[in-house]
Formats: sequence, structure tokens, C-alpha cells
Amino acid sequence: MARFSIWLLRIVALALFLLPASVAAQHSSSPKPATKRIQVQVRFPDGSPAPSGVFIELEYQNTQMVAQDQTDSSGRCTLIPPGSAIYIVRAKQPGYLDATQTIDLQNSPSGLANLTLHPIPGQAPPSPPSGSRDTVSAADLSIPEPARKEFDAGQHALENHDVDGGIGHLKKAIELHDQYPQAYTLLGMAYNDQKKWKDAQGALEKAVQQDPKAVEAYFELGVTLNQQKEFAGATKALNQGLQLNPDAPNAAGAHYELARAYMGLGQVQDANPHAAKAVAMQPDVAQWHILMGNINLKKGDGQGAITEFQTYLKLEPNGSAAPSVKDLIPKIQAAMAKNKS
Repeated sequence: MARFSIWLLRIVALALFLLPASVAAQHSSSPKPATKRIQVQVRFPDGSPAPSGVFIELEYQNTQMVAQDQTDSSGRCTLIPPGSAIYIVRAKQPGYLDATQTIDLQNSPSGLANLTLHPIPGQAPPSPPSGSRDTVSAADLSIPEPARKEFDAGQHALENHDVDGGIGHLKKAIELHDQYPQAYTLLGMAYNDQKKWKDAQGALEKAVQQDPKAVEAYFELGVTLNQQKEFAGATKALNQGLQLNPDAPNAAGAHYELARAYMGLGQVQDANPHAAKAVAMQPDVAQWHILMGNINLKKGDGQGAITEFQTYLKLEPNGSAAPSVKDLIPKIQAAMAKNKS
């Protein structure tokens, strides 16, 4: 057994370079299924944000249901589509016409749905929906319209892959209204796309300082801290986000990043359940199986590592790591055979 462990440790040294970079940080240049997202903003005709609890449906073009969610207190939510396709986003609220928008994600990792709820014609204006403007946070209501317009323009630019333009609009939004955690969060995400980790860290730390419940900001902060090998800070940020909302749309990615952070700290046993959770939640993300395979190697589970690496090859046979993975599998098999002899 000791000899087998030595062989596996040598193989681990070879395999560590296969640990994939952050999926969230890579999505602008190489979209993966986990990065598909649709940001939804629902408003009333006067431009004010819709309340929490507006029902949002995501459908394929044939109206087959894909996912459901509800808006938060700023009239927003994030949908995570399963893959590349053309989708319909639908907002439904009693007393209002359904608001729909088609989002094409065939060649894009993300989309923006701006929906407006209009009262049903011929009927008395409906009472404000349950959880309406009274539940909209004071911070959201205090955002001046010029700042909100700059934020929306920045978000639209980012969805159209104009990162520099998006950053410019978001900076302008913050200049007009400094207490704007949503703008800081989106700015941090944009900087992550550009691999400007320090800039991203500064924006995201500002976001969570202004809004301690900004789940997505904690997740993105974990990404940028991982990229800077600040693994202790990454584990703190990611755990905070997951504690706030363990069922958040990006929870699978957060578990993956948390596993990476624990691996960076050498805490394999802590990394294992989070990597397993990420794979269980989104098994079609090829790179996550590389991380799970590396964890199995660290644990001395050669067959478990082989299974994960083979799954990666099935999902992404022509991926950038495929040649190295193909070369690694027989080395593990050889180590296992030597252990038996």
C-alpha cells in the first residue's frame, strides 16, 4: 500500500496542472454550460421596479417549461438555462398581461430580459401586487434614474460582449450614486472577465460591504480571490454566499470554487464534498470532473480518479485538457497494477 501511495503522489504532481481555471472567469472566451445565464429585470410602465414575488418562467420556443423563479425586491432574478438554445422568458402577475421576451443563447453565454408589466386593458387598475413597492428596499428606491439608466446600459453592453463599454457605464452609475451594490457587483464580474483580479476584488468587496446579503457578489469575490491564490479569503466569501442562499442559481459553481479553494489550502477532505456537490448538481460540466478526479487521486482512490477523467473525456473529447487526461489514465492504471503485484 505504501508503494501504491508513493506512485499516486507522483501522479498527483503530474495531475495538479489539470485543475481547471474558474469557469466563471473563463466564460467570456470559452462558454461552458454552467455559465449560461439570463438576467431578468421586471418593471412597471412608470419605470419603477416590480416587486418581489413576480412569477418568472423560462421556456423553450415550443413553450416547454425549462425553469421557474421569482423576482427579488428589486424586480430582478437570474435564470440558469441548461444549454445553447432560443428561450422565452415570461413574467406573470395577477391583474397584468404576461410580459415575454425571446432570448437567443445559441452563440452567447448570457442574455438580458427587460420586461414591463402592463395592466389588463378594460379592467380597473389592479391593486399593487403582493409584496409590491412597499417591499422594495429603501436603497433601491434611492437610486436616481440617471444612475439606473447607466446601470441598465452597462448591463446591456456586457450582455453584448462590450466589456469596456459596460465598465464605463457602470463606473458612471457609481459616480452618480455611490451606494449601488448591484453596480459594484456587475463591475466586479466585468473585471473578472478581463482577468483584472485586483480591480474585481475592490469592486466586489465594496458590494458586500454595502449589501451583506449580496449572494452573487460573495460568489464572484470567491472567484477572484481563488485566481489570486488567496484561498483562505475565497473559502470565507464562498461559504458566506452559500450560507445566505444554498439554492442560489450559481450555487453549483460556488461549490466548485469552494472545492478549488480548499484544495489550494491542502484541505482535501473539505474539498471533496463541495466538488461532489457541484458534479451532482451539474454533471455535464466537463471541467468539474477533472477537479473531482484530482481529489480522488489525493485520496488514493485511483479507480475513482479514472472514472472522473473518463467522464471528462466523454463530455469534452476535444477539450484543451483531453491530451493530458488521456496520457494520465494509463499512468494511474500502471500504478494500480504495480500495487497488485
